Amino acid sequence: MHSCYTFFMYTLDPTWLPFSNMMLNHIYNVLLICNDYDRFLLEEDGRIEEELYIEYTQLRLSSPPKITYASGREEALELLETRKFELVITMLDLGPESVEDLASSIKEVEPEMPIIALSPSSGHRRNKLIKGSDSIAIDYFFYWQGDPTIFLAMIKLVEDRMNLDHDIAEADVGLIILVEDSVRFYSSYLPMIYTCLIQQTQAMILEALNNWGKTLRMRGRPKIVLAKNYEEALALYEKYQKHILGVITDVSYEMAGVHNKYAGFALAEELHRRNSELPILLQSNELSMKEAAERSGTHFIYKRSSSLFTQLASYMRTNYGFGPFIFRNPATGAEIARVETMRALQHILPDIDLTSFEYHFRNEHFSRWLKAQSLYTIAAKIKALKIPEGGDVARIRDEMIETIRSYRAERTKGVIAQFSPSNYDETLFFSRIGTGSLGGKGRGLAFIDMVLRQAGIPAKYPDIYLSIPRSVVIATDQFESFIEANDLKDITTADLPDDTLLSIFLSKPLAEDLIENLKHILSVIKQPICIRSSSLLEDSHYQPFAGVYETVMIPNRGSEEARLEELSNAVKSVWASTYFRRAKEYVKATDYLLGDEKMAIIIQQVIGSQHGSYWYPNIGGVARSINYYPPSGEKPEDGVGLLSFGFGKAVVESGSALRFSPTHPKRPSQFLGGNQSSSQEQFYALDLREGFIPRLDRLDNLKLVDLGEAEANPESLRYVASTFDFANGTFNEAINAVGKKIITFNGVLKYDAFPLAPVVRDVLRVGSEAMGRPVEIEFAVNLNRKAPKKPEFSLLQIRPIAQGSEESDVSIDDDDRRAALVHSTTVLGNGTLDSIEDLICVKLDAFDPSKMVEMANELDELNVRMVLSERDYVLVVAGRLGSSDPWLGIPVSWSQISRSKVIVETGLKDLRAEPSQGTHFFQNLTSLGSFYLTINPEFGQGTLDKKRLKELPIIEETKHFIHARTPLLVKVNGFTGEGVILRC
Repeated sequence: MHSCYTFFMYTLDPTWLPFSNMMLNHIYNVLLICNDYDRFLLEEDGRIEEELYIEYTQLRLSSPPKITYASGREEALELLETRKFELVITMLDLGPESVEDLASSIKEVEPEMPIIALSPSSGHRRNKLIKGSDSIAIDYFFYWQGDPTIFLAMIKLVEDRMNLDHDIAEADVGLIILVEDSVRFYSSYLPMIYTCLIQQTQAMILEALNNWGKTLRMRGRPKIVLAKNYEEALALYEKYQKHILGVITDVSYEMAGVHNKYAGFALAEELHRRNSELPILLQSNELSMKEAAERSGTHFIYKRSSSLFTQLASYMRTNYGFGPFIFRNPATGAEIARVETMRALQHILPDIDLTSFEYHFRNEHFSRWLKAQSLYTIAAKIKALKIPEGGDVARIRDEMIETIRSYRAERTKGVIAQFSPSNYDETLFFSRIGTGSLGGKGRGLAFIDMVLRQAGIPAKYPDIYLSIPRSVVIATDQFESFIEANDLKDITTADLPDDTLLSIFLSKPLAEDLIENLKHILSVIKQPICIRSSSLLEDSHYQPFAGVYETVMIPNRGSEEARLEELSNAVKSVWASTYFRRAKEYVKATDYLLGDEKMAIIIQQVIGSQHGSYWYPNIGGVARSINYYPPSGEKPEDGVGLLSFGFGKAVVESGSALRFSPTHPKRPSQFLGGNQSSSQEQFYALDLREGFIPRLDRLDNLKLVDLGEAEANPESLRYVASTFDFANGTFNEAINAVGKKIITFNGVLKYDAFPLAPVVRDVLRVGSEAMGRPVEIEFAVNLNRKAPKKPEFSLLQIRPIAQGSEESDVSIDDDDRRAALVHSTTVLGNGTLDSIEDLICVKLDAFDPSKMVEMANELDELNVRMVLSERDYVLVVAGRLGSSDPWLGIPVSWSQISRSKVIVETGLKDLRAEPSQGTHFFQNLTSLGSFYLTINPEFGQGTLDKKRLKELPIIEETKHFIHARTPLLVKVNGFTGEGVILRC
């Protein structure tokens, strides 16, 4: 899974691209060859492995290598034959054994094995070997002077050499050439350079989106290569000249085969002849060299200076792009401005004098600074921009600003960024506050956004904007902290009314740091905001919840104080809903415990546009990759979609919508309205004139508005509504045509004004493949974005569809059909149930659809008694159970029928039962494994034997229901779509 995840990231985020494919060669195991005394010095006195671990930890580096000791040639060769090592370090003094011969023997076995010879001190008797050795088998010589950081330097120097060519080809990685022939000096100096380089690289990674991004970007730190003479240094420059950040060189070393006291000056002169902007640092034991160095235009550091490390750090920060980017007046060198981050650079560029901009641009200071931050992709993009002689500098500056902005926006898509007020702005699309879980919805959104981009789906539809809404997730640890800080644990387990729970939660303060984060979110997001639940169990992979917790929408209008108060109250309201009655009842009906549940919250921009005093999308919808009730000519895998004008609450709560096939969108669609044949007459919208006042009866803050409100803003109906011309009895798709507006979605389904069906089809396909099971999505479409913005398809949610028993041997024969109390040819589920004895049935002969609300209350009371007695039951109702429209069916929530294991929906003469597959009620029904049977005897679809029903022994009767008790057998074959309920 990790490799797959890395591949996703590698193909998505330009910030991570291509770090996952860098530093592929690591040193994990080191073979250290030494005598017993040297081992004691290193292991006990020097505590080298412990100190190396501490050094790695302090520098926040991963995987310090394991050191294995060998006492001589024979043991070393045996270990190399049986175990894996990436580096051999041998002490110079191995008794009578020759280090050169040992190194040659190792190279015969492992030709690519790096070998370092280490002397315990600069005064050791065998150090003449270092000065006069021509052994090609030994790659480096070092002095051990008691400082464990020398091991860090040796390991990193070898790793840099192992990865240099690959990483340069992969990402244009920068490098620093160190020219030094004094083993004693570079043994002290390299640890200093590496420590400085690692610390400064870490300090520069301010804009990595999360900790994993920071870890990956450390792989892109500049490399260090060591040269020991003039010719080696010049050869390295010629090979890597386009990638060199700078050169640090001694003054005195070999040149043309002889020692030259001024070789460093000659090298600096030659390199500056080739590249006058290349930073070169000369260093010497002779302070007298400083004046000559400065005359030659190079920097100088005195090797014996007590502040050598401080001077080196300051030089690297100033000349290699570490630290802030400083804009200067090219004529005077005076500082004009400075920025710490790419974000700040983007925002300050419009105000920078063009003369200063051109100076820095032509000298490639911008790309060098970005490369120092391991931002190689954007550095290359900016380096590719060119200002022609006499060209338009302002135009190039604007191109650079747009390049940075686009890069910053694109890198966040498909990535979960750690929220920080210092980096949160309009370019971040998915952030998290806290370290806990994202919850089910948050997980699903982050995952599908990543998967869709990896699959190239947004790129497939270049004329629309396909994404998830800008989201910030408040992780579950913030919820736990709120409960603990306000001493609410006992309250959450108490049997309190929902309104009391809500009042208690609203009375408690949020943490100060969370309030500060919410303030910053509001400073960036100016349009309406949706605050959605994302609990641990919600939309889980195997038993997903849907619609159990609250969602709140706020208009985000008014003063800063009012907006913050509404957002804070919305967060606390959603948290409180974790413990509302219906949530507790639903958890009880699953295999979970209430203590397992924790609540994250998603703060999202509301998709849509302002139309008059209201905010709403043109289309709100739900789609499923599997259609449990496919019409003639379609297959289950063709899927099914449900659309409504305005917010999708009409779909997920009442199921009142237009049904279509994503695979066959031009086939006649079906209205699922009040009488099954009418189009939508009302829609849900957010009233921008009203703030958010937490009330149990309307926590979502949406209003049901007559369609006439939209007709006053005709652009909102374009491609969504058709006009019926009464004069000639035809439909006209022109938005300004005279006649009755009918919500048909013809413009997007039949005439392809927006590729809704193909997009839905692709999202369902990719989502199903990624999750390994059928999925359901919720989405919104905004067709009214102002140019140059594109029409928008926004994926609001994805959840797996829980699948029932896979039994295939459920047999239903003719005897069963003849003896059945209920026989259905439209079923959901698969299996048998022979342990149920209770049946609660609506009084069909006295059914009055105007009494649906009364029926809901009676069902609630009956269900409570069944809960207390721990008895499951078969429920027979008329119409669509769980609909929020009381004329379509009984408006119950899941908690009010929580012990029903079999549900039968029957149609009557004037009320046809049409299952809505897009409702939260339906989703929860499937996830709990309940059996679901639909019949419409009046239309020849299934049967209900009223005579047998009346013969059942009744133990309780209410105004609208009978409760019978007798052993029952339920058989459902989901493969053939048939089910029966039999009296045993």
